[in-house]
Amino acid sequence: MSNWLGRLGPGMMLAAAAVGVSHLVQSTRAGADYGLTFFWLIILIVVIKYPAFRFAVDYASATGRSLVTGYARIGKIALAWLCVSFVIDMFIATSAVALVTAGLFISVFDLPFTGPQVAVAVMMLSALILLNGQYSKAERIVKYLVLAFSILAVVTTLLALPHLGSDGRALFAEITPSRGLAVFVIAVAGWMPVPLTGAVFQSIWVKERKAASGDSFDHAAALYDLKFGYGLSLLLALCFLVMGAAILFQTDREIAASAGAFAAQLISIFTTVLGGWIYPLIALTAIAVMWSTLITLMDAVPRFFGRLFCIITGHGIDGPTYYTRYLVAQVFGGAIILLFMMHNFGAFIDFATGTGFIAAPAIAYYNYRAVMSAEVSPEYRPDKLLTAWNWLSVIAMVMFATGFLWLRATG
Repeated sequence: MSNWLGRLGPGMMLAAAAVGVSHLVQSTRAGADYGLTFFWLIILIVVIKYPAFRFAVDYASATGRSLVTGYARIGKIALAWLCVSFVIDMFIATSAVALVTAGLFISVFDLPFTGPQVAVAVMMLSALILLNGQYSKAERIVKYLVLAFSILAVVTTLLALPHLGSDGRALFAEITPSRGLAVFVIAVAGWMPVPLTGAVFQSIWVKERKAASGDSFDHAAALYDLKFGYGLSLLLALCFLVMGAAILFQTDREIAASAGAFAAQLISIFTTVLGGWIYPLIALTAIAVMWSTLITLMDAVPRFFGRLFCIITGHGIDGPTYYTRYLVAQVFGGAIILLFMMHNFGAFIDFATGTGFIAAPAIAYYNYRAVMSAEVSPEYRPDKLLTAWNWLSVIAMVMFATGFLWLRATG
């Protein structure tokens, strides 16, 4: 088991980033509100985004560098798009993930504080953990937490299957096109399984794993790692969709409107299926996994800005000083959003996840440009099928991004 886990690294970091808002919140809400209606949408979105992640691994394996360097070699416009996407992640995404994590803490420990207050405290504690260990310690912890929670989620889903359609309930919702439905579809898709900036994170993690492991983490190992983590993220998304549909769809229980109440509702799905005895285990594991999602995000964004700063200024390899500065800025900016700008849990989560499409088409395009550049040898470049797949994905993401911006502009 330990040898098998040793082969897994960046892919599990990707899975950890996925098992967060998109899965615990959006997949569960989709199942609770629409039954299994979103089943094929989730699969489609995961398929659409795959080429961008594949190109990230191909580029990092071929060059030993991250996509940040690849974008810098393409030009300033590519870097500008990357900055836009990471500024969104640095503040909006971090705030959303911290808020969901805080909801779990409030529910489990019955804390007498608001979601934003607890979220800020969790961000500060996460920053201290990262400053004490950064990547290597985070990766070792994440592997075991994600696997443990994954097993619990799959078992609960299997046991929840008999509840589907029970008491005369339907499996699928009767869909009527509406503005609200369009907003929710884009919100579910935006971070499914993760925002496309996760592909850039993936290249950074592959680069660091390759530097630490040498030849033992070759291209084949990196692809295996990606496929495992990416496939696991899809499986878990479908699990939470099924759980939401089986336990909450067409019942009298409405989706909670606050972070703490939603967390209690999420945990109740597990206790309904497995029994009250599972509460301590699922509560602790859910907190650990959601917190690991936050730590993964808070670790990756400062790494990106550290590399970007050094590329722009020509200072060479970034040191701990830059990492610390950007991490502090991330916590400070997230605190401002949570304490002064967040008014409704569900609406804020939908907005945050929808922003995942703003720069997604550009990232998909520039990832392709990077892997097709002269510095990448032919055996690492995509074949015709993967190239066509990528262009169809770019078109689809342009449509989602246009829809998001139009809905926000006319709202």
